[in-house]
Amino acid sequence: MSAVGPSRPDIVAFMAKACAEMGVATLPAPKDIFNFSGDNAALADEKLALAIQGKKSATTSWPVPDPMHWGVGDLSIILDGNGTPGAIMRTTSFVRCLFRDVAEDFALAEAEGDYNEYREGHMWFYNAEEQKKPEAQRQLFGDDSMVLCERFEVIYPPKLTEARKGAA
Repeated sequence: MSAVGPSRPDIVAFMAKACAEMGVATLPAPKDIFNFSGDNAALADEKLALAIQGKKSATTSWPVPDPMHWGVGDLSIILDGNGTPGAIMRTTSFVRCLFRDVAEDFALAEAEGDYNEYREGHMWFYNAEEQKKPEAQRQLFGDDSMVLCERFEVIYPPKLTEARKGAA
């Protein structure tokens, strides 16, 4: 479960702004609130921008949450590197698989380079995160690790198209 709750004032304000700009009365409360890339603020900002641009439409989670607290169709908020709400995404699918079995098209949808860069980056990231834990709690991330491959679409803010860029 997220460390950030959906009732945090800036989350409530962000959801209200999204509703107003989307012309809807309400949106379901977000089931997850997170940033991409842990405590690396610059990388979190970069990945948020890629998601808003529609270039990043997938993310990998490890360890797989148990129990799952969100599902297909649920909304989540993506935070920027400072913890400020930056986008609302809707989960479109989940696949649980061993890391070695992550499909190449999924890896490419993460917008983190080619398939090998995706694999190397995730190996490095998850093992670096484990080094922050007390030694007795660490797990080794590798090909036999079960991961959650999540596809999503950003529903807010709207993708900035070329036509809208010229009008801005």
